[in-house]
Amino acid sequence: MITDTAIRSDAAAGSFAPARDTQVFWAATAAAAEVAAISVATYAAFVIYNLTAYGVIPEKVAYAWASAALGVLYGALCLADNQYDLLGAEWNEQSRSRGVAAIVSAVVLLLALGYIVADLEGYSRGTFVAQLVCAVLTQIATRAVLWRVIDRARRRGNWRRANTAVLIMPGAARGWGARERLSTRHENVVRSYDMGRAVRRPARAEEFGDRLAAVRDECRMLRIDAVLIAFDVDDMALVTRTVSALSELPVRIQLLPIGMNDFMRRSRIASCGRFRVLELFSGPCLLRDRALKRGMDVAVALGLIVLLSPVLAVVALLIKLDSRGPVLFRQTRHGFNNEPIRVLKFRSMTTFDESRDEFRQAKRDDPRITRIGRIIRKTSVDELPQLFNVLRGDMSMVGPRPHAVAHNQMYAAQIRAMSRRHNVKPGITGWAQVNGLRGETDTIEKMRKRVEHDLYYIDNWSIVFDLRIMVMTVLSRSAHANAG
Repeated sequence: MITDTAIRSDAAAGSFAPARDTQVFWAATAAAAEVAAISVATYAAFVIYNLTAYGVIPEKVAYAWASAALGVLYGALCLADNQYDLLGAEWNEQSRSRGVAAIVSAVVLLLALGYIVADLEGYSRGTFVAQLVCAVLTQIATRAVLWRVIDRARRRGNWRRANTAVLIMPGAARGWGARERLSTRHENVVRSYDMGRAVRRPARAEEFGDRLAAVRDECRMLRIDAVLIAFDVDDMALVTRTVSALSELPVRIQLLPIGMNDFMRRSRIASCGRFRVLELFSGPCLLRDRALKRGMDVAVALGLIVLLSPVLAVVALLIKLDSRGPVLFRQTRHGFNNEPIRVLKFRSMTTFDESRDEFRQAKRDDPRITRIGRIIRKTSVDELPQLFNVLRGDMSMVGPRPHAVAHNQMYAAQIRAMSRRHNVKPGITGWAQVNGLRGETDTIEKMRKRVEHDLYYIDNWSIVFDLRIMVMTVLSRSAHANAG
């Protein structure tokens, strides 16, 4: 049974400075440092470019003001995006990507403003590109340094993160598997309260109210900044009562529904009619994300088809000369939303009729593999025709690899989350593949490991993650470890 625990003795003694004051100080310091660094760097880029290109420094003071305005505009965008909340996900988990987006937006907005007021005379494209590149690099470097400085200051005790109290509702007390996940922020949790066993009987209602009052008074005394309420679906009535009681405190109240945490990796507050709802989603579900991923898929697939067209032609000819049968092998596989798709591959084995022959997964040194097939499978060249699947919209450049329908059905009953792999389009390459989880899956453990990696990709998708996987596909040895 979980008992009330004081995690931090200094908090119990009340010997700490208010976390909000120190947080505001460090947030202001971080903002000022970034604004100054970007203003100076962009003006320096303007000077260096003009010295290099023209051998002179324009005397217009407007360029200095424009550089300062860029820094201030960037700071304002970051502030509006809550990026200086040093305890929030925008700073701790998405610092780099959101910061780069802010600096690019600031440059574009400044350029648009200059166009509107007709003050772009003499502002060359070279100056614009130099300042944009310098601003992005400076932002990345400055944010990385600040992240380490602030984290080191916190660890040395120069400032403290928000003090958190954890309330564990009766239904969440059993199998409290998420407690270990809070250990990464262990220094934040100053108090942990077990709200008792089932208290749904009317006779216990008054006791629960007294318990809440005591928790509220202690949180006020300890200057708690945030309260995390862990609950089970059966605890909703108690959660409502708890939130109502704790709303009298000037704290952030956070709700953690036990059992749903894995589905909430990417969630947001949305609207349904006039209600505010918690929207759970994974993969590129937003229109912006789908458009961005589709645009990248089309651009990369077209570019690779044009670049590799001689290779495609030579491989097709060698397959035709090596053995009887078609050049391309079409197999029905499960795609997005479990819909069947016809996946293209260069034929690397003797002909197989999936409507009549029994499905057998290819194995290492499989006698059905042809001479040319052994080479193209080892080098993954046999997958290249799937670029046309990408153009057609059946597949993506990055995603879980599509399995044969028979292969899917073989494991679907044994691995509960198997079908969740199809919440995104299948890919030519994927997170499982670049981690060496490709080739034959002759055991349930191998397939389960592959599914775990595929679900990690879906739950943590970003366009940067896609680019990382594509680079790893080319450069990483693990990506080709089990090919063939």
